[in-house]
Amino acid sequence: MSHPPPQPSLSSLPDDIVLRCLVRVPRMYHLNISWVSKDLRSLVRSPELNLLRSTLPKTSLHVCFQEDDGDANSSFHWFTLNEAEHGLLLNPTPFPSHPSYGSSTVAVGSNVFFIGGSREPSTDLWILDTRSGNMTQGPSMCVPRVGRTAAVGVIDGKIYVMGGGEFNEEIQVEVFDPETESWELAGVEKVRKISRCSATVEGKVYMVEYEETNVYNPRGGEEGERMVRMERFTDMAHSVCVVEDVLFAFFTRAGLMWFDTKINVWRRLVGPDGKDLVLSRVKGMSEYHDGRLVVFNYIIPTDDHGLWDVNEVTKNVQCMLVSLDRAGDKICGRIDWSGIVATVPLWFNFLHCLPVSE
Repeated sequence: MSHPPPQPSLSSLPDDIVLRCLVRVPRMYHLNISWVSKDLRSLVRSPELNLLRSTLPKTSLHVCFQEDDGDANSSFHWFTLNEAEHGLLLNPTPFPSHPSYGSSTVAVGSNVFFIGGSREPSTDLWILDTRSGNMTQGPSMCVPRVGRTAAVGVIDGKIYVMGGGEFNEEIQVEVFDPETESWELAGVEKVRKISRCSATVEGKVYMVEYEETNVYNPRGGEEGERMVRMERFTDMAHSVCVVEDVLFAFFTRAGLMWFDTKINVWRRLVGPDGKDLVLSRVKGMSEYHDGRLVVFNYIIPTDDHGLWDVNEVTKNVQCMLVSLDRAGDKICGRIDWSGIVATVPLWFNFLHCLPVSE
């Protein structure tokens, strides 16, 4: 009686081939992989894997502050997060100040795209080349939009723009192809968009709103619809980002959470002690180039009584690097590093936090 041939497994492959497979696996799955076998645990923790990861394409993290002086013509200041001797620092970047920086924003490759008007409806598209620092105007959209209330996302290298009109208005979805520098229409959708908290996960654009999370699928859902109302969550999101295809958001009351796309619910991160990982007063966050979550907040100087020092005219920008690990159906977070990365005037407000290709 013949026996079925043994099933192929990673353990039967040479270590160098397994390492080249593992380098493509998101870091947050390394904990789960390490539970499979001692050999895989050793490879996941090996310096050879870290060396291979260092050869992957890198991203730079650009941060933009808006100088809020009560004037309609606000100025903007860009910084780049760089490694320093004892941690990280935000170094000023000589990008030109431009009024479009207040619009909805998305990065593709080394370019940052600013879509619509920052205060009034506009069809404008402006493109910042982060390598040269040049700002150029792109082709106009068909529909005027207020960029601050338009949702944007990148799917298959193309930029999808929706909303930006009146509240709950049916408005044309437009798609921009950076390769051909052309716009095309993609149907009409009713977008309940009142903030800029949108991001792309698993080929879909997620819009995180007060009381609900909506998702736009350009390929259509099970019943053919493209716009689907998802989880009802009575809280306001202030910032969103995607780390290794997982959506994170910081809410007013709930704090930092991630969205479980398998069951369509928001879930809390778990700390090393098994309790909820609490991060407060998050002003901006993004994916770091090594697959960790980078979080920014402010530390305002206080006097001897713990009260805000009215004589101070600056505030410190604190940065945290958070490792993420999948553990079953949970995501565990661990703060690897925390420190002051910049000191800015009190009237600087966090606006953008964008990873772009180097």
